[in-house]
Amino acid sequence: MTVRAVVLGLLVSILLASLGYINDVWLFFSYIGGDLVPIHAFGLLLIGLLAINPLLRLLRFWKFRTGEMVVMLGLAMMGSTLGGSAFYWQYPHPMITPIHEHLENPAWREKNLLQYTPPPLMVDAEPGSDVVQQYMQGIDHSDKVLGVEFVSFSRVPWAAWVPTMAFWSTVLSLSFIGGICAIVIVHRQWSKREHLAYPIAAFTEELLRQDDHAVNPVFRNRQFWMGFAMSFIILLINGYNAWDKNFIAVPMTIDCQPLTQLGFFKMLTRVPGGGALLNINIYFAAVGLAYFLSSEASFSVGISGVLFVLAAMPFVERGVNLSGGMLEGSLPSHMWFGAYLGMGIVVLYLGRRFYLAVLGRAFFIPAGKRGDVLPRESMAARILIFVGIAMVYVLYKIGLHPALGIAFVLLSGLLFVMLARIHVATGLFLIQASWHPVSVLAAMFGGIALGPQVVAILALLSTAITIDTRIAATPLVANILKLSDGNKVKPGSMATWMGVAIVVSLVLSLIFTVWLVYDKGVIGMKSRGTTWAKDVAKFPFQMVERTHNDLEAMEMLKEAQEPTTLARMWQKMQWKKYFFHAVGIGVALVLVCSYLRLRFPGWPLHPLMFLVWGQPWMIAYAPSFMLAWLLKSLIMKYGGQKFYHKARPFFVGLVAGELLAAIVWAVVGVVYYKVMGVRGEDFLVRP
Repeated sequence: MTVRAVVLGLLVSILLASLGYINDVWLFFSYIGGDLVPIHAFGLLLIGLLAINPLLRLLRFWKFRTGEMVVMLGLAMMGSTLGGSAFYWQYPHPMITPIHEHLENPAWREKNLLQYTPPPLMVDAEPGSDVVQQYMQGIDHSDKVLGVEFVSFSRVPWAAWVPTMAFWSTVLSLSFIGGICAIVIVHRQWSKREHLAYPIAAFTEELLRQDDHAVNPVFRNRQFWMGFAMSFIILLINGYNAWDKNFIAVPMTIDCQPLTQLGFFKMLTRVPGGGALLNINIYFAAVGLAYFLSSEASFSVGISGVLFVLAAMPFVERGVNLSGGMLEGSLPSHMWFGAYLGMGIVVLYLGRRFYLAVLGRAFFIPAGKRGDVLPRESMAARILIFVGIAMVYVLYKIGLHPALGIAFVLLSGLLFVMLARIHVATGLFLIQASWHPVSVLAAMFGGIALGPQVVAILALLSTAITIDTRIAATPLVANILKLSDGNKVKPGSMATWMGVAIVVSLVLSLIFTVWLVYDKGVIGMKSRGTTWAKDVAKFPFQMVERTHNDLEAMEMLKEAQEPTTLARMWQKMQWKKYFFHAVGIGVALVLVCSYLRLRFPGWPLHPLMFLVWGQPWMIAYAPSFMLAWLLKSLIMKYGGQKFYHKARPFFVGLVAGELLAAIVWAVVGVVYYKVMGVRGEDFLVRP
């Protein structure tokens, strides 16, 4: 690990995080952080491997070693996490736009919903104040440099923002650090003992290999360039078609909607997400990455959407409601929570001796015969315990009962560690958990037991931390630690610098983004992404409003507004109908499938399927995984293991071509905006 790799990685991390709102939300270019193979981070890696390193060698300069590439990629991924769905797809709007909405929404104003939010969670401003109005409309430009007008940094009302920014920076930093520590703890168990696949790390390893000429042998492979040309050229053609509808396009979708005229398929569309099965989409990156999976995992993912819809159809036909709000949850989301809980039980069981040894060493108890524990693992456990306690204390200070604070921390930890587990075992690069701590606790206890203020706090916390897990730090850290093992990078040092990168990038990019919105105004940055961010900001208060209305109808509002106590939570607990049934089904499916998988070597389904089946993005990507499974099966049957390895460069090329095509269209969009002054057409290589 060299100084230049760390410095360059930190700078790229800060840059990607700071550009997240501009790129992903406002201008709506190919996402910086739209999934777990972040396009810009991997695109920069490809540019470094294909152009920069060979050029440095020709100039007889100090070329980047493979380990340095791993370091820079890891730090860049931390900035991608912030710049994407993990934070800037929503924030900073939820800190302030609900105050503006309070002014325009008579129902919110009548119920005074803002009374339920403790001061640090929202900007210190009144509806209609300059702090709010200037955020929505922008501040008149007062300074000019090189012909560019902008708002002076000092004119932003920082006094109103600092407490809120400090609170959320603290909460998010603790969350990220805790997640990184958890992955350090499980890393050796997953990679060395359970031998999980780590498909994304395997793909990246294929890209990183270099010979004495600073060139990866795969780039000299004809099959690589065949795969690269296929995806790159098709996406260039389809991208141009997005700008000029008269130009040709290569179909990547099979529309089966006419089948809805048949009775069975018409019934299928009544299931949430069922209609998406009739739009068969193929994505090059999904096919390429799924090739690196075990056949069991790719088949399970590919068939998951069909199995979910078939399982849900009888319930829908009998009138069972499977829909629900984003934060309130639904019966499927409660089942997914149960599946996550079941997988958590399996993970703890498989590594029980090692995890107990780590816990013992965290409290300076010798490991003895229960397992060898490295210093970085015991230190990570101590930091994780400290972070958990600190998080509970911070939440207690804003009015959340310690028991609920502990529950929130444990549920969030379960969610993000299981995201990493799904990712490293299956290679899925777009995973949305579709359940949140607030949905679980609200369904378990009910509005009377929790009260509207607790619901507001939990909803705002869930909005900040778990609302959209398309990209998350824990799966990315797991991949980088796996790459570190084989490239002479110390995993402990790598994890430390990733923690530094994400915290520093968070603080600096948040300051920049708040200034940017005051410079342009929400109105001046209108886009589909901005509309989504403003809608997300309403979710917590829509949930609070429904809770308020229900309590008012039951004449229990006054009692529920009293401070939450353990006695009230126990005595007034009213769980949601069928909540425990749904959770139990999720737990049982995972435990039974895990047992069958261990008991019968030929068992075809992976238990992780039940953590993602039926989710919208999984249905979208399922055909690509099924295609990869079919191709791999045919290759193994007729060509054997030798031909399987020989074909790997082709599938690496498919992914590389898609990544570079995304970079090309992002650059085209930036140039067009700079020249024309308006946004161009939207074209995303994957959703």
